[in-house]
Amino acid sequence: MACVAAHPRMQGLRRWMLGTKDAHTLYEKTGFGPVANPDRWMEKADPGIYRRPRDG
Repeated sequence: MACVAAHPRMQGLRRWMLGTKDAHTLYEKTGFGPVANPDRWMEKADPGIYRRPRDG
């Protein structure tokens, strides 16, 4: 993650979002932390999308 974050094209990003099940401590080492306003964030997830056939 440190290599990705250091890449020149990634500089200047205002916000990075990351999803992890159990590697919170690992990502904290590269500057990630809990979301500032969890009450404002929502998601729309479709966990089976990659198992269904695509149209076309």
